[in-house]
Amino acid sequence: MRAYVLTIEPPGGPRRKSIAQQLEPAAFSWEFFEGVRRDDAGLQELYSPLRNLLLAKRSVTPSELACYASHRAIWRRIVSSGERYALVLEDDARVVDHAALSSALAEVERGDFDLVKLSDLRPKHIVKRVVAGQIELVSHKMLASGTVGYVLSADAAARLLQRRRVYRAVDEDIGHAWEFGIDVWSVAPNPVDEAPLAAATSAIQVERLQGGGNPLRSLYGELLQARKRILTARYHSRLQVRC
Repeated sequence: MRAYVLTIEPPGGPRRKSIAQQLEPAAFSWEFFEGVRRDDAGLQELYSPLRNLLLAKRSVTPSELACYASHRAIWRRIVSSGERYALVLEDDARVVDHAALSSALAEVERGDFDLVKLSDLRPKHIVKRVVAGQIELVSHKMLASGTVGYVLSADAAARLLQRRRVYRAVDEDIGHAWEFGIDVWSVAPNPVDEAPLAAATSAIQVERLQGGGNPLRSLYGELLQARKRILTARYHSRLQVRC
């Protein structure tokens, strides 16, 4: 399984050095993948402000939009590669268990999966759990945020790319997996997490904090969240591991 490490850092940057050192013992091939920057030309053409207003609880920041465009570029590479699966890591990933990561990749390649998350941000309690070979797969009450590390099938990548214009952050869209007709599982415990320093200095986090709040938008967001809870429960009622 090939791995793509998403980065916008120049060669020799601290994040590149950190992830390169962590992947030295890896049994898979990997490469850096140059991401989209927030000031790249044409980026706004990907964004739908109207759908964001109607279907999202908050606006998408410029850095979140660039992050989404970067993941989409990797998904296109996966589709064109001819391989069944690929591992996607962001450059602020930290491998906490190399053995568990290797087992997870092996089990995914033996099975039939859409998207398997290796890292979850602020996960809710688990509502489904299954054993797949040497790993445990779980699904949370509300699909967890974060795209620090995940395995994606080429088929699922193609379905994600069918959305021509986006209106949520990439991890929030994955949290609406039923809209794409894909199944999302998480490896428990997570073999990958986000480096603490990277989380503290993230441009996305800074922009979110600077965005302020709109009381009416917040109230509407609560209605959208209630709808999401209903649709997530329906999604879980049919979720099962495909062998």
